[in-house]
Amino acid sequence: MKNNKKITYILFPLVIIIWGLVIYRIFFEGKVTPENLDVKVKPVINKVEKESKRTYRLIANYRDPFLSNLNRTVANPEIDNQETENNRTTNLRRRRTTVSRVRWPQITYGGFIEDNEKQEITILLNIQDRDYLVKEGDTIEQVFIKSFYKDSLVLVYNEEEKTLIK
Repeated sequence: MKNNKKITYILFPLVIIIWGLVIYRIFFEGKVTPENLDVKVKPVINKVEKESKRTYRLIANYRDPFLSNLNRTVANPEIDNQETENNRTTNLRRRRTTVSRVRWPQITYGGFIEDNEKQEITILLNIQDRDYLVKEGDTIEQVFIKSFYKDSLVLVYNEEEKTLIK
């Protein structure tokens, strides 16, 4: 019992000192007193640069869907002449797309099945509403599977090549 009283007399003041330090640090040491706060704030001035105004012109030479026989014309013909001269000098050519003369069957690419043991890939195809399991290099209903990718196939039908995307 005597030892317990001695320890109590030692620990009680120690606990009071520790809690006093904690309270002091929270309430008194955390405050900052403004002694020399002579900070001058300069106003931010944004320089507004005058941009040259761009002018846009609407070319409305399309057929009006509500007035079927009337065409709209552009009001300023001088600008039209300048634009046609500029278009002649730029030599921009549009890419022509070739129109397919071959009628392809309805083909959908359903994905692939990968066999890790045999290192083979089986492709799932639907041709004319029939499902087929094919491999690269096979020919099904005159459709030759030229090459295989995970997201697309390259097919040949009547000497015409086409890429089919999943």
